[in-house]
Amino acid sequence: MTFFAPKPRDLDSAHVILALGLAVISLGQALQHGNGFLNGIALLYLTISLILLGWALFARPTFGHLLFVKISFPVLLLGLLLQIYQLSFAYFGDSEFLSLLSTLWQFRAGILIAGGLAVASLTMHKWMSPKWQNVLTVLVLLTLWLSGVWLIKHVPYPFIDVFVFHQNSGNALLNGVNPYTLTAPNIYGEKYIYGYGAELIQNGVLTIGNPYPPLSIYFSSLGYLFGGDIRYSHLFAFVLSGALIAFLHPGRGSKLAAYLFLFTPKSFYVIEQSWTEPIVVLFLTAVVYCAIHRPRWLFALAGLLFASKQYLLFTFPLMLLLFPVKPPFPAWLRRFSEIGLVALAVTAPLALWDFPSFMWNVGEAQWYQIFRLDALSYLAAYARVTDIQPSQLIAFAMLALAFFFVWRFLPRTPDGFVAAFAWCLMLFFAFNKQAFCNYYFLVIGAMCCALSALYPKIPSSFS
Repeated sequence: MTFFAPKPRDLDSAHVILALGLAVISLGQALQHGNGFLNGIALLYLTISLILLGWALFARPTFGHLLFVKISFPVLLLGLLLQIYQLSFAYFGDSEFLSLLSTLWQFRAGILIAGGLAVASLTMHKWMSPKWQNVLTVLVLLTLWLSGVWLIKHVPYPFIDVFVFHQNSGNALLNGVNPYTLTAPNIYGEKYIYGYGAELIQNGVLTIGNPYPPLSIYFSSLGYLFGGDIRYSHLFAFVLSGALIAFLHPGRGSKLAAYLFLFTPKSFYVIEQSWTEPIVVLFLTAVVYCAIHRPRWLFALAGLLFASKQYLLFTFPLMLLLFPVKPPFPAWLRRFSEIGLVALAVTAPLALWDFPSFMWNVGEAQWYQIFRLDALSYLAAYARVTDIQPSQLIAFAMLALAFFFVWRFLPRTPDGFVAAFAWCLMLFFAFNKQAFCNYYFLVIGAMCCALSALYPKIPSSFS
């Protein structure tokens, strides 16, 4: 049997759907067991997910095609049912658990209603028309939005520094103050000084106002402007991302992919904790959607994607999978320049307002972030066992290795791009000095988007 293709091929093997879907479910379980922090079970699930994703993208088995076709949908549906159960009955966060016990049933009811509608929308076409399937999907999205609003209102002050950064930034922008010139309190107390690094704290106060790029601040501040809480923006991004995945292609396959993302057991934990990865997932899914349906807007969305998070600059070479080098070269170069100009246009206003403060918050301070022994990372596990802290350059070496594999084996298509995005970031995070729930939530979003994009190539697996 031939396990690796000698040249880039289409991801049209029946095993891809099953392995990719199981990789999503397994990574969700890694986050479920420990909230994204390191423990043995979480590391095991992370390893399983990484193996499954690698097998989906690079293996070319010559056996089991009919078996993979027959079992893909029911197996992934069972995984979805597990996720709905976990999201409904396992508490999603840790900020105000005791105070929510008397009313938590309201959130759980919302998730169960949304889950029931989701499963109903996956009914075969001979029993339910595509029109009604779409209606149910919209109702799922609406119910999840309302559940998210309940969450935000019932956990108004999550105990996490990211929330402080963005709330302060939203208030600062509305009052004409540069967020990058602010300082922030160390809400964790003196005992947590080690969690930031000595360079980031002076006299008990953080020397950073917001460590995120301007686009992230703009987007988050919209929630502060319209609802008094930046997390409304993140919730909007989360639900809209699910909609883009669900309607990327007609049929049940794209809907199932969207539900695996939306009902990831820790999805609402990400919203509660104010992490900005839902914004990144939104721009990523928008890039894939435009690549398939609205190519004219692709350069603009790609520019927004790479302006949304610092580490995404390291994945910029993946754009060669969407824009392969080909003549006429001036036109190809112009397209890449347009992507860079969009990213620069949304970054420059806030960056140039006070460039030294911008560079400290978004650039220099990131290098002072310490090695975290609680990160869901192989390096953290190694450091715990040996008391030796590995070099953070290992993460970049793994990213380079990931680039080699995707360039060698994956197709130059939208599904190839987003699958490569998931693979590269998963390896990068798994061998990094910091990797937590929000990091892998982005990987889950990318894998679900890839699953939806691949569905039409193997429609019989979702019949």
